[in-house]
Amino acid sequence: MDLSSSAIAGDQFKVTEPKPPCRSQIGIAHISTNLFEKSRIRAVKVNASSICNVPQSNVTLTVEIWKTGTLGNHFVWKSVVLSSGTTLPKSQVNNFKTFRVCIDKVSTSYYGVAYSRAFIAGKWQFARHVLSTKIIPLECGT
Repeated sequence: MDLSSSAIAGDQFKVTEPKPPCRSQIGIAHISTNLFEKSRIRAVKVNASSICNVPQSNVTLTVEIWKTGTLGNHFVWKSVVLSSGTTLPKSQVNNFKTFRVCIDKVSTSYYGVAYSRAFIAGKWQFARHVLSTKIIPLECGT
């Protein structure tokens, strides 16, 4: 078997790790169509959700927007959503309100960071920080 055949055969047996029972998921930074259509606001936006397979309460979901730079990455904005009640298993708490208005059309690369905290089975649990899977330049200077 040649090397290319081995590589192809190996792809068939990749093992994917199961998703944790409670986790944060984050989207890719984008120019918000909804904000523009409803309010004529041009803004960079990042959406995130907290999902749990067991009941959780007092969920706090934080979403941050960051931009890349030549001298390091820079914090742009954050918002926090608090769901004080109990969230049923497989339901999610969403934070779809994290955005920052564009002040010009300078090409800038953004990404999001999300993390959460919830009260589960009598203890505070913390979901680790997750980052957007892609960093895409947007015509949106902040």
